[in-house]
Amino acid sequence: MELCNIEIDNLFVSNVNVRKTLTSEEDETGIYDLANDINANGLINPITVRLNGEKYEIIAGQRRFLAMKQLNKTHIPCNVLNIDTQKAEEISLVENVQRNQMTTCDKVRSYSKLYDVYNKDIDKVISAIHISKQTIQKYLKLRDLPEEVLNLLDTNSENKISIDVAIELTKLLPNEINTLEVLNKITTLTNAQKIDAIKQFKQHGNNDINILDDIKDNVVICSNNISLAPSFPYVIDNVSNKYIRIPDNMFDEIINLIKIKTNGNLCYC
Repeated sequence: MELCNIEIDNLFVSNVNVRKTLTSEEDETGIYDLANDINANGLINPITVRLNGEKYEIIAGQRRFLAMKQLNKTHIPCNVLNIDTQKAEEISLVENVQRNQMTTCDKVRSYSKLYDVYNKDIDKVISAIHISKQTIQKYLKLRDLPEEVLNLLDTNSENKISIDVAIELTKLLPNEINTLEVLNKITTLTNAQKIDAIKQFKQHGNNDINILDDIKDNVVICSNNISLAPSFPYVIDNVSNKYIRIPDNMFDEIINLIKIKTNGNLCYC
């Protein structure tokens, strides 16, 4: 490693950097505060770079780089490393996890990439970023969710979902169910209600998300605790392969008919 004072125009943010863009108001405020701190105390930690062609690629220190640009600095102290792309990605990931308050999406991407970099050795990930195994496993469960669903973890809109909701959605993935459509069906529910609705939907074992219309109506609030009222009885129409809701006043009559005609097209569930 070599410490050099590099001209700012000869630096660029690496493609291996987890946080390639910093556009939110929170990010802008954080960089402004960092710039004020650097202006008062100087740049305490040089950024980490590697030579790439005729310029230097920023491996770790994107926010410090942007803060220095904001201060109109012409040169930046840099630690220059001679490393390959895999090592550069590892350093970038570890540095971002340790230094930044990342969004939930950033954490999912960072932990997943680091997990891959370490050939799916979770103990190496734990050693590198000092986070519990349980926490890492929680985020790794989300890696296969669509990007549109992951973005709902960080949105400020009414569609925001919790990590627990996202984890419950991952249990639907083996059945190739469109998890975004599932969320759209239950968007008016609270996060706790969403979890209960998704669980009941999974128990039905049917991919017809229209079942959620009845399920979400069946979620009730009792003494500030979320619970499910007894589920509406259904039968399966084997011709259309759809669930049919049985009216409460006809339930006993239809069940008796099913018991008599066991070879019919309807079966109780």
